[in-house]
Amino acid sequence: MQAAPLSHRALAGLAALTVAATVTVTAAVGTPGPSPRPPLAGARPVSAAGVPVMGPSQLGAAQLARWYGAQNRNPRLPVTIEELAAIFIDEARRVGVRGDLAFVQSIIETGWFEFRGSMVRPEDFNYAGLGACDSCSSGRRFPTPRLGIRAQVQHLRNYADLTSRAAHLPNPPVRHWYAWPSLDPERAVRNFDTFFAKGRAPTWNQMGGGNWATDPGYGTKILSLYNRALVFNGLPGVCPPDRPAFGAEQARQCPVVIRHPGRAVVSRPQGGSWILNGNGTVTGVGAPTFGAPSFDHDAARDLAAMPDGNGYLVLDAYGTVHKFGSATAGPIATLGSPRFGFDIARGLVVSPDGAGYAVLDGWGGIHVYGSMPRFSGAPYWPGWDIARAMALTPDGGGLLVLDGWGGVHALGTARSRGGPYWPGWDIARDIATTPSGAGYAVLDGWGWVHTVGDAPRATSSGWFPADRWRGLTLAGTRWLTVRNDGLTSLR
Repeated sequence: MQAAPLSHRALAGLAALTVAATVTVTAAVGTPGPSPRPPLAGARPVSAAGVPVMGPSQLGAAQLARWYGAQNRNPRLPVTIEELAAIFIDEARRVGVRGDLAFVQSIIETGWFEFRGSMVRPEDFNYAGLGACDSCSSGRRFPTPRLGIRAQVQHLRNYADLTSRAAHLPNPPVRHWYAWPSLDPERAVRNFDTFFAKGRAPTWNQMGGGNWATDPGYGTKILSLYNRALVFNGLPGVCPPDRPAFGAEQARQCPVVIRHPGRAVVSRPQGGSWILNGNGTVTGVGAPTFGAPSFDHDAARDLAAMPDGNGYLVLDAYGTVHKFGSATAGPIATLGSPRFGFDIARGLVVSPDGAGYAVLDGWGGIHVYGSMPRFSGAPYWPGWDIARAMALTPDGGGLLVLDGWGGVHALGTARSRGGPYWPGWDIARDIATTPSGAGYAVLDGWGWVHTVGDAPRATSSGWFPADRWRGLTLAGTRWLTVRNDGLTSLR
């Protein structure tokens, strides 16, 4: 089955949810429920801003040069690649910027230092496209390669650090960039100190979309190439923690070309499990696969198994439900989807008879189709993306909705039995029930599995001090969890 194309409309403010006529939305104003019971000693929110511009390099000049040399390129440079890389590492270290990433940025800007079709020329010694805008005819020229690189890393520092000042630099601001055409050193200092975008992009993930470049995928392209350099040198790729929703102020996932991000995990009734990746790939672990959607970005949000174990459904960020295997036949095959038009879909459950399903949106709206019951009394937070997951009771008559603070809201025949609660901290990520319906488990972003009722206790924590864990399912008598880099852990 070929997945339907996704809408890529940007969310400019929160639009009203568009709901098909066959959908019922249950909505009631509510607040996260059970009384607080802090589960993590010393727990505090962890920044998920992405890959920082500032900091030490992970790769040295020789490592960068070896990786570059393996690409069969023909650089047009006045120095060797290793000499150029050494200048990047040295100049960046002086201003507290990651020189290995600046080197990779320059590969993107110059086309592997071959300058084919580039607005800047090899003799400009401009390796970062400085002054080369979308409506310009040329970029800025520098006297030497070192000064061109110095201007680049000084500018990176300015984008990354709100407190950056010329007085704190080991070398004066490069006049050929900050004081062109006068080359007045005082003007260079003044322009550095009053840079209009100072501190606007502390991470590489934020460098696109009108900061260093207009391309919104600019940072992702740099990080994708950087990951190739890391892996070539035997180092793990960079995968910044993600967030449940995506936007300009939140971290991006690992670039699609190198990532295997875990979005959800679900058990097959006959044994084995399926893992959903952010790009839509479904991986079977001891279970057959029946196809998957394919997205060019992190668009998959949840996965639900058919009761017969011979199919599954994938929910994308925009509300479309993609069906595979036995989900493409019978009554469920013709059921629709909310299709919100922006990234707000969060959870998906299938009815026990395999003839209906429900979609959870981030505001708490529950959109039901087919044989799925219409639940009343559901929490609803209009305009607030805080609903995180839901779980259906085994008899299909009850539903548990999990909010980001850890509140568990019981609908229908389901019963809330308490659990973890973090008021003011969006850290709860998934919920799963036991076969009896008399217990459930909540997964937090740091990897703890919190069990209540007859839910089996997790045998190991899998704890990691960052918001990384995403999916939870009961595999026999143990909990199977998945992290956003694709790592699974059986608890």
